[in-house]
Amino acid sequence: MFQKFGQQLKPIINRSSSENRKEQSITKPNYHFTQKRERSESKVQQSSVEDQNQNSLKQQSNSNQVGPAQRLTVKLPDLKGYQKQMEKSTSGADLTKKPPLLKNRLILDSKTKQHLQGQQSSLTQTLPIKSQREESQTTQQQAKNKIKITHCSQSRAGFDGVQEKTNQDRELCLQLDDNNYGFAVMDGHGMDGEYVSSFIKELLKYNLTKFYKAFDFQKVFFEMHQKMKFQTEFGCQFSGTTLTVILIRENTIHCGWVGDSRAILVKRNSNTNNLNVVELSIDHKPHQENERMRIEQNGGVVDTYHLPNGAPIGPSRVWARGAQFPGLAMSRSLGDTVAAAIGVSQTPDIKSVEIDNKEDIFIVLGSDGIWEFLENQSIAEMVYPFYQKNDAQGACQKVIQEAVAGWKEHSEGIDDITAVVIFFQNEL
Repeated sequence: MFQKFGQQLKPIINRSSSENRKEQSITKPNYHFTQKRERSESKVQQSSVEDQNQNSLKQQSNSNQVGPAQRLTVKLPDLKGYQKQMEKSTSGADLTKKPPLLKNRLILDSKTKQHLQGQQSSLTQTLPIKSQREESQTTQQQAKNKIKITHCSQSRAGFDGVQEKTNQDRELCLQLDDNNYGFAVMDGHGMDGEYVSSFIKELLKYNLTKFYKAFDFQKVFFEMHQKMKFQTEFGCQFSGTTLTVILIRENTIHCGWVGDSRAILVKRNSNTNNLNVVELSIDHKPHQENERMRIEQNGGVVDTYHLPNGAPIGPSRVWARGAQFPGLAMSRSLGDTVAAAIGVSQTPDIKSVEIDNKEDIFIVLGSDGIWEFLENQSIAEMVYPFYQKNDAQGACQKVIQEAVAGWKEHSEGIDDITAVVIFFQNEL
């Protein structure tokens, strides 16, 4: 049977319809034939397919006489030969030649090219070699005027007349990079004052480290106050803190503050060697006219404590109208949410000063425990000998020692005292 079928099989292209019908009548399910071929394949490989199919079918029929019936397989045509045939058919055409562009496309492309060339020429004109020279000169000048900074900070817990108090002051000293520094003092108050000042210290450290190149004092102060309001680890209704921040960025001193922790810049006259003091911050006190007006407009009252006989005593404070609280002795702070509802502000004042390399010599930053009984000028003169020896630690110790002496002379108690001393040493 297989031999008979092999003799009758002819190429598909030469077979008539009658022969196809005969073949379909003798086809069995065990065999699989490809009855449909592409015309292009038949034309290209007609002779090769014919010989290959006949040889393969003969071999299949011989092998199938001995063993069981198997599915007949037909080899595919020689693809390499087909590829050569296609190359011959396309040899006359230039396939690398691009089709012509439309006229309007050419006009559009030329305009775009001219526009781009004009932009490049304008950029070249706006970036001359001179600007690069000026930039290098500026960099060299900054390197020449670079200020070397040495600093030290110390803090001492107060005394309530019976025992030492919990120190609610915190200080922060950071070198942000080669020529940028951050310093801060926080003076906590109230039952949870130490937690408030610690909380603000950590938030400030994060913000200074990450955003010191574009530090927004008002935004940072406000966000820290808001975060403290919504935390649950401690209470801030009647507890808060001052905050005074010194940011030395390149050759500029930026100071932002709320409350009465103070910072001063000491200058030395290059001709007379006299020491002059520049206040970088001004204490926020309720009796100041602009502060008092804001508090009263928000429902608060500014007044002092009063003795039983009605005599006033102590500094001015912020009170709720008709009440004996909160009694805050400053007009701006972080925390103190009850006082904030009656006009105590969290918005810092900001002052910026360009450093004069010839005259500016040091900064003193401290909590109000220092400034309560010591004047700005006396502190400048107290620190200057230590500046001459570049002894910032000795200067801190001297300031705290004199502040404690002032408290002992005028009061039974001693407030928490924190000092930060920053020396400028110009690199020549």
